[in-house]
Amino acid sequence: MENYRSRSLVASSIKQDAGLSAPADADSPHIVIRGESPSFTPSICNQLLSDKISFIDYLSFTYRSDSLEFDLFPLQNVLTDVFNIPFQDWSVAKSGWNGYKYRANLGSYGLIAWGGESQKNTFHVQLTGNGCFQVLDWIKVASWGIKNKVKITRTDIAHDDILGRTINIMNALKWVDEGSFNQNGRPPNIRYIDDYNSGKGKTLYVGERKNGKLIRIYEKGKEQGDPHSPWCRAEVEFRSKDRKIDWNLLINPDQYISGSCKAFTYLSQEQSRLETISKSKNITLDRAIKYCRIGYGQLINLVYVENGNDPDAVVRILARDGIPNKLKTYYQAKQRRTYDNKDIMPKRSH
Repeated sequence: MENYRSRSLVASSIKQDAGLSAPADADSPHIVIRGESPSFTPSICNQLLSDKISFIDYLSFTYRSDSLEFDLFPLQNVLTDVFNIPFQDWSVAKSGWNGYKYRANLGSYGLIAWGGESQKNTFHVQLTGNGCFQVLDWIKVASWGIKNKVKITRTDIAHDDILGRTINIMNALKWVDEGSFNQNGRPPNIRYIDDYNSGKGKTLYVGERKNGKLIRIYEKGKEQGDPHSPWCRAEVEFRSKDRKIDWNLLINPDQYISGSCKAFTYLSQEQSRLETISKSKNITLDRAIKYCRIGYGQLINLVYVENGNDPDAVVRILARDGIPNKLKTYYQAKQRRTYDNKDIMPKRSH
């Protein structure tokens, strides 16, 4: 599998079953003090972006404009040109959102809301993990946000440990006992959801959303539908309550996730975004096939028999062009380098 956006952190002495410490002379991530707002330049950030161990998995922001027209799809040019969100999946919703009069759904990539007297000429955008994955240049995004004085209201930084060697529930519970999530000597609020080994996945929540920072460690592979997957994810959710989220966070996610708590100073040794997407695709596809067989297996069999046991007839009669929304991200990621990010989807031969 070709690696896309490959990120690695070389720390040879990190134990596979713990990962809490590293030798003093190891290159550790820079810990960001709350309120620190380092400047950035394209030359510096291009180097920083070349070797990341974490990524932006959610982003929401509010943009104010007294001159921008509130047309059918406001901010269309910004979302397509700056954020690389495909336009063909957009649709106008029947209702607004959180006090906004209008809302447009951006397919699986998020939403944009606008309109309403109390909203004072603002537009609110939310990008899901799929939407964030579409972004090709976070420096370009941050530059646009700073130039236009856009306010980030929430962003999630994620780190995937595909093999679950360092980031896993067992270690996370140990970090709780050792005080590795404590802030200023105070233990945070802890909530643990146990699946009792049912294969649905365990989740540990650290902190509270209302305080502006929430840490989640959960069994991502199991959540996606594979009861035997070791894949775990660590996420830090930052909200703009009582704090300003700097646009620099989008360019230097490693600094902010490592600075969020002692437990994340060192993460697992290697992480590949395409590998993550690939595993998610495989799990999602297997689950989709399972439920398709339950719901439509007998129909497919009947079409097969009624057409002289011809499998080509089944495909010709039942298949249609396109890719399910949940699987688009994987195929777009594979096509990006070859097809310059065009939304090329496989089509049938008619």
